[in-house]
Amino acid sequence: MGRTSQPHPLHPPMSTQTPSKRTKYANDEERKAAARERQRLYAARKRAEAKEAKLRESQSSIDVLDVSPVAVVAVAPDVAPEASSPAKKRAPRKSAVEATVTATATVNATATPRKRASRRKNDENGEAVGINGDNAVHVVSKFEDTTESLKPQVVDIVEDIAIPSIVHSFSEPLTIDSFIPPSLHPTDTFLVPPQPSPTSQLHFSLPVTSYAILHIPGNPGLISYYTDYLTILSDHLSNIPGCEFTVFGASLGGFNTSPSPNNTPTPFVSLKDQITRQIELITHLLTTHPTLKIIVTGHSLGAYLLLSLLHNLSTTNPVLKSRIIGGIGLFPALTHLAKSSSGRTVTPFVNLPGVLPFLVVLAKVLVTLIPAVVLNFLMKIFMPAHEQSARDSTLSFLKSPNGVREALYLGRDELMNIKDDDWDVGVWGEENGNGNTELIFYFGEKDHWVFDGEREKLIERRGRGGVRWVDEEKEEAVADNWKPRMIVCEDGVRHSFCVSTEYSELMAEKTARWVEEIVEKDRSRF
Repeated sequence: MGRTSQPHPLHPPMSTQTPSKRTKYANDEERKAAARERQRLYAARKRAEAKEAKLRESQSSIDVLDVSPVAVVAVAPDVAPEASSPAKKRAPRKSAVEATVTATATVNATATPRKRASRRKNDENGEAVGINGDNAVHVVSKFEDTTESLKPQVVDIVEDIAIPSIVHSFSEPLTIDSFIPPSLHPTDTFLVPPQPSPTSQLHFSLPVTSYAILHIPGNPGLISYYTDYLTILSDHLSNIPGCEFTVFGASLGGFNTSPSPNNTPTPFVSLKDQITRQIELITHLLTTHPTLKIIVTGHSLGAYLLLSLLHNLSTTNPVLKSRIIGGIGLFPALTHLAKSSSGRTVTPFVNLPGVLPFLVVLAKVLVTLIPAVVLNFLMKIFMPAHEQSARDSTLSFLKSPNGVREALYLGRDELMNIKDDDWDVGVWGEENGNGNTELIFYFGEKDHWVFDGEREKLIERRGRGGVRWVDEEKEEAVADNWKPRMIVCEDGVRHSFCVSTEYSELMAEKTARWVEEIVEKDRSRF
């Protein structure tokens, strides 16, 4: 998925200046356009691969189900492709008529969130067959041709039959109680159960392995900011054969949008306490589900919390830590937060006596006196990059009992304590180590919460090959392939990607690809 630079034989390698594709482009706009085009081509290739897998498996699935009759066979002479019209281009098709048969059967799957429009459109066009609720097999034969004279034909054959035992039923889904231990105070959560997709249902006979994706927010730590990102991520993950993924996220401590059930004030949750909460959450999940493997994703501060919990488990419970097979840090704030451009601006103010209490009171007064409609209008002016769902989350954050106070005090805690890279091999891994966690970090090119100089030092010291990796390209073998892959964004994505649906879709697609690679590497160990 990535590549390293090849040093010149007469000059020593410069780890902080990796040769990249920038030299091919005249300016940043051309480079970003090229990156978007690579992303589009990759998505098209993945869709084509999924469709090919569906076509290969469909016929064998029909044979096993033993339904008679279940197929309609059509034979037609080869016809030449129709010339494309200037007004509407048509994708090239094979010269011969294709007769494809797709079958689906009812499975015991948890109700899933609404699919994206693109998938629903495919279903309506007959590329995927919907599941009916009466344990019946619904067979659709679809003919693709190259002429307008041969119209698509659809034949429905419904037989009341028993579903064969080889059809896999999704396992009992994880619940919120599976993730949140009773010891933690109630917190806002977001859960997406495993989604059976047309692609995954074609692999009836494959054993299915359960995974959990646990997302840790940044600051402010409301999980509602990541609704689009996590929903789209679950949609992408549903197409990985032989796997089912439960996607879960919880707000950080102190960021509840609703009052405490017993009306007691929630104490401030420090950075150290946030780490402890994540350790408790992970430990509870893994001990109550002994066969479950998880992948942790973290945004900004969430990536720091990811490394902190790995450090703790590597020393206290290496067995549990080995079941965290992957970690993905998105725009991670890992070292020297105070050196970043925003850190240098904010640090002098948050250390002044009385400033933070004043800001907390001011926020409460403004939210109480200003109507919600006016606040929403002001946010449109001062937060133009935020979409409506993100503005709604921000309004909930401002109105929450302790959200503003928690964000300010936790932010000061981050500036004071996120400094040197003090983690050891238990976090970063070691050569030939059996308990290594596959780590991927995706940095912003211009991130106002990350100091570029410290980022390059971290890449040189901890990154695979000591260099930046280039996303979406074939991975080259390197001696230290056990080290984390560290990628610097070339798509112009902002640090706060979660407030934009466009950037949430892009990051969800990247994350799904990384998750698939982590799962494949974990399977190759056995």
